[in-house]
Amino acid sequence: MLGKLIKHDFIATWKIPVSIDAALIILSILTAIVLQAVPQIDDSIGMSIFTFSFVGLFYIGIIAANVVTIVYLVIRYYRNLYTSEGYLTFTLPVKTDMIIHSKVITGTVWVFLSYLCTIISLLIAGLGLFNTIDVPREDIIDTLREIGSVIGFSEPGFTGILVLTFIITPVSTVLSMYFCVSIGQLWQNHKVLGAVLCIIGLYIINQLVSQFAFMGSGFYNLMLSQEADIDLAFGRVYRNMLLIINIIVLIQSIIYYMVCLIISRKKLNLD
Repeated sequence: MLGKLIKHDFIATWKIPVSIDAALIILSILTAIVLQAVPQIDDSIGMSIFTFSFVGLFYIGIIAANVVTIVYLVIRYYRNLYTSEGYLTFTLPVKTDMIIHSKVITGTVWVFLSYLCTIISLLIAGLGLFNTIDVPREDIIDTLREIGSVIGFSEPGFTGILVLTFIITPVSTVLSMYFCVSIGQLWQNHKVLGAVLCIIGLYIINQLVSQFAFMGSGFYNLMLSQEADIDLAFGRVYRNMLLIINIIVLIQSIIYYMVCLIISRKKLNLD
């Protein structure tokens, strides 16, 4: 039955996320064309302004694509579960847990694809930029390798932690938003306001968590140390910071999930 719910949710939600991701990819292709073609056509101030404006539009498009996808999923979750539509949703011959599972799975997939399309679009636009830079390709590759070494790509286990981060992040994003909606609907009135205040509270908590991970990773000790290979040390610190953040985010996600289940089972406050 869970499979049928997931299938129904995908059918009901695919148009908006797919359209947004497709628009972002198209915008990245146009950005790459502009970056590559405009400098060869004209080197005037007007064309430079046009190029920077187009790049700015692409940057705004990346942010908008991710935000709109998440907002769309949150609105759908709220309407399906905590408005008058909830009366129909919870009369389905399935357990409440399965309804939540379906929403979380489909939401996670769409957010994951949104992040993936963002990376792809950045790579496409980046290729357009690199083709216009009058620098040997070998020098660019060497620079990227040095940056990767500083970040920590050479550190053991870094790739695994990076993959784990890419998997956990969309799950945590969806669960945190659904958690805020679930908390907000407990308010007798002003449910949306309650959800917004919860989002603000979570943002503050996550900033504190980031600071904790920053300190716990050993960054301050690194600044005071006399290690000869500072790049290797920084890569180790960055790896530790990602690991700490992933552990905390995983714990938070479990809490979000449990709260969503408990509220949907026992604390429904439908309009």
